Amino acid sequence: MNDLEARVRQRAYELWEAEGQPGDRDQDFWLRAEAEIAAEAEAVAPAAPVATPKPRARKAKADAEGSEKAAAGEAAAPKKPRRKPAASAG
Repeated sequence: MNDLEARVRQRAYELWEAEGQPGDRDQDFWLRAEAEIAAEAEAVAPAAPVATPKPRARKAKADAEGSEKAAAGEAAAPKKPRRKPAASAG
C-alpha cells in the first residue's frame, strides 16, 4: 500500500466514523476522501507557470514574407532607408 492510498483509507475511515458507521456507503466515503486529499494536494502544489510564446522579431517576419513572395515569383519591394530626425536649432 502506498502513502496516498493509506491517507485515503484513513480519511475514509474518519468520515465513516463521523457519520455513525453506516454499513452500506463505503464507496461514498472512499470517493469523498479521495476528493478531499486531491483538493489538499492541489492547494499545496504551486501552479505551473504558463508558457507564453515570444513575439517574432520584425526582421524574421519580413524575411519570411520576402521568401514567400520570392517563391511565388513576385518581386520584393525595395526597402526605404530610415531617416534620422532633424536636429532642431535651438
